[in-house]
Amino acid sequence: MHRILGSRGAIPYVMIVLAVLARFIPHLPNFSPVYGALLFGGAHLSKRESLWFPLILLGASDCVLTGLVYHRNIGWMELIQLAAFAAIALVGWTLRRRFTWRGFSAACVAGPSAFYLISNFGVWLGWHSYPPTWEGLIECYVAGIPFYGYSLASTFVFGAALFGMYEFFVTRAEQSPSVKAHTT
Repeated sequence: MHRILGSRGAIPYVMIVLAVLARFIPHLPNFSPVYGALLFGGAHLSKRESLWFPLILLGASDCVLTGLVYHRNIGWMELIQLAAFAAIALVGWTLRRRFTWRGFSAACVAGPSAFYLISNFGVWLGWHSYPPTWEGLIECYVAGIPFYGYSLASTFVFGAALFGMYEFFVTRAEQSPSVKAHTT
């Protein structure tokens, strides 16, 4: 039982899978559990698994969403988006040793900020929607501010929910008579 609830057990994987599946439910742009799940995975999975596991799921879900739902082609921009997602998981590593609300709040700002900076740079670089000038880059970042606000809010909301649910399940499991019987 402890293995399933341990930091490398099944619960973090299930939470990440559910967060990625939530991308298929209609939602506000950039307001999804993915950001909080990436922080959570960074904190609770091994470093290697916190990157490859969600990135494979996100890449696969992007293929389905982009190709089948939005009827667009997948290109090299996908790699920039995956790098932006990876940055959030890397920020989650800061929560590995000791969870504090101050650290959590900082991570909830740093993760979406890294995503915003990387993904908007990719949009400016690859979509040719903005002039290839310094002013065009600034214009691209300004246009992304509403999406950045949604990602900040969703990271706080879903991150708190995921970390809170996990602690609830772990605490409950530790208080369970069956776990106590195996530890004595």
